[in-house]
Amino acid sequence: MRRAVVLAGGGYAASAWELGLITGMADAGLDVRNADRLVGTSAGARVALHLASGVAHADAYQRRLQPRPPSPEPPPVVDWVALRDGLARARHAGGAPAEILRRVGSLAVAAAAGRSGASRREIVAAQLPIATWPERDVRIVSVNADTGERRVFDRNSGIDLVDAVIATTASFGSPPVLFQGAHYFDGGYYSSDNADLATGCDRVMILALERPPGVPFPPVVSLEEGVKTLHDNGALVEVIRPDAATRAALAAAGGVMHPGISAPAATAGRVQGRRIVTERLSSFWQ
Repeated sequence: MRRAVVLAGGGYAASAWELGLITGMADAGLDVRNADRLVGTSAGARVALHLASGVAHADAYQRRLQPRPPSPEPPPVVDWVALRDGLARARHAGGAPAEILRRVGSLAVAAAAGRSGASRREIVAAQLPIATWPERDVRIVSVNADTGERRVFDRNSGIDLVDAVIATTASFGSPPVLFQGAHYFDGGYYSSDNADLATGCDRVMILALERPPGVPFPPVVSLEEGVKTLHDNGALVEVIRPDAATRAALAAAGGVMHPGISAPAATAGRVQGRRIVTERLSSFWQ
C-alpha cells in the first residue's frame, strides 16, 4: 500500500497548523513521515521538507511557538488596489486554467520588476531544514508565469531545492524564480493543494487550511476536483481541515493572515492532531 500526504498552502497559518497537526498525530502514535509521497504547495512545501528531513517534530514545533523575528527584507512596494483589479480581470477574462494563469503570471513578473530576490534566497535557505533535495518522493508545485502551465519540481528537475521553495511561495511579495529561461511563481494560484499529484497512491491524507473570505484570486482548480481525481483512480482519501476549536483559536488570534498567527495555529493543530488519530485516522493510515 502506497501512502501520500498532501500539504496545502495558506501562509504562516497553514504551515504552523499543519506542523502542529503532524506533531499531535505523532504524539498519539501516528507518524506520517513514513509516507511514500509528499506533495507540498506554497507554505505546505516547507512542511513537506520537514517530513522528509528527519528533524524531530518537537523541535520544529517549538520553533513555531517562538515570536517571529522581523523580516530583514524591506516590504515590497506594490499597488495592491491595482493588483487586485488586475487579478479580477485575469480571472473574469476566462479561458482554460493556463490562459488565466498566464495573465496572472504577467502581473507577477511586472510587480517584481527591479527586484533581484537575492536577499530572499539567503533567508529561505536559512529557514529550511535541509539544503538539498532528499532521497524521497517530494513534489513541490509552481506555475510557469510565461505559459500559465503548472510545473512540478522534484529531485530530478535540475532546480536547486531553495529555488523550488522560493518559486512555490513567490506570490506578489517576492519575485518569481527564473529557471531554464522561464519565470515560476506560487503554485497555489493553480490549486491550493494540488491533490491530484498523489494519484497512484492508495491512501491520501490532505491537510487543507480553509481559505479566508475575500481572497482576491481563488485557485483555478479546487480541492474538490483534486479529490475526485484521486477517488476516480481508486484512492481512499482523508481531507483534514481545522476543527471548530482550531477555527476559534485562529479567529481569536486575529485571523489566518495575522502576522502573529504561528503560535496559536501550531498549538491548536497539535491538540486537533492528538484527537483525530483515534477518531478517524488510526485504521486509515495503517
